Amino acid sequence: MLTFDRLFAEHVGTGVARQLALGDLIGKRGWELDLTSGTVMFGDDLRYQIQLLGTESHDDGSWLWAWANEASDFPPAVLQLCGWLREYGRGHGVAELTEPTFPLQRADGHRLALVASGLTGRCYFRGPYSGGAVFFHLDDAPPQITAPVRPERALTVLSEVIQSVPVDHRVVVESFLHQQSWRLDPTSTSVTAHHSDGSTLRVDFDTLGRISNMSGTVSP
Repeated sequence: MLTFDRLFAEHVGTGVARQLALGDLIGKRGWELDLTSGTVMFGDDLRYQIQLLGTESHDDGSWLWAWANEASDFPPAVLQLCGWLREYGRGHGVAELTEPTFPLQRADGHRLALVASGLTGRCYFRGPYSGGAVFFHLDDAPPQITAPVRPERALTVLSEVIQSVPVDHRVVVESFLHQQSWRLDPTSTSVTAHHSDGSTLRVDFDTLGRISNMSGTVSP
């Protein structure tokens, strides 16, 4: 049975890469969500269709999937993505994708949204409000958001992931680089990856499977 932790490890790298690209795009723009039209505005010049994921409550420390939030009466058009994720969870036995609500200590909005990003090819946004935050995915973000990252950013992504979340390092490295179209040459203690532009990356692991060293060459 597929566990949420395994699913997270497989998709967190590519999810973080998309969040970095989204941050480059929107910068410090403010945001405004319009659920009637199913859109979000960033500043005065960026407008995108959205799909709701769910909400974090800081009052009781819980997550609530948007499909389970009957009190808010969300338009069905913005619930298609979270509905698909629920069906994926049912098909693969991932309880965090099927249970309507649970404590944030188990899986918070960022972890859930990063998994969704990897599974659906989208980026997400966390919109804070008094008492919590809403998480939603951009349905029509520009293609540079989801395009494979440059080799130099691959190092940034891997470093950020392993420093910020407890996760299986080897699964993260192999999944992320494979998804980013690197060719992998794994051994029991390392992974050497080759990019189509000639860049190379070597990742070494200690006896516990943790990254002990990363080195490489980036083609100009």
